[in-house]
Amino acid sequence: MIGTRIGPYRIERKLGQGGMGAVYEAIHETIERRVAIKVLNPQLAQNADVAVRFINEARAVNLVNHPGLVQVSDFGQMPDGTAYIVMELLEGDSLSKRLARLGGKMPLLDILRLIRQITSALQAAHMKGIVHRDLKPD
Repeated sequence: MIGTRIGPYRIERKLGQGGMGAVYEAIHETIERRVAIKVLNPQLAQNADVAVRFINEARAVNLVNHPGLVQVSDFGQMPDGTAYIVMELLEGDSLSKRLARLGGKMPLLDILRLIRQITSALQAAHMKGIVHRDLKPD
């Protein structure tokens, strides 16, 4: 995917891979805005139920306005039918990378601060009737 285009976005590098798909850093070539694009696994894209759940993820995020949740700006399908979601690109380390850098241990105050942020975002989602079932440190 590196170097290919999804609409006005040019894929720059792969950020991660999960069970449903991959996330890439991309740039909107006209306005030079950097974004993250989550692309559904092409094999899963053939399953209509999975594709609908994937797009519903984009809708659900936009129902909840919370600083701890990534903003989704666009979604669609590539010419082969593979669904994608365009999101804000966040800078920094994942929790798993941070834990690795710290030797697997974090100071208690940092842990409490992170738990407070995570539970606040989950509460905001729950208040909108959305249950997140896939939390992981990446």
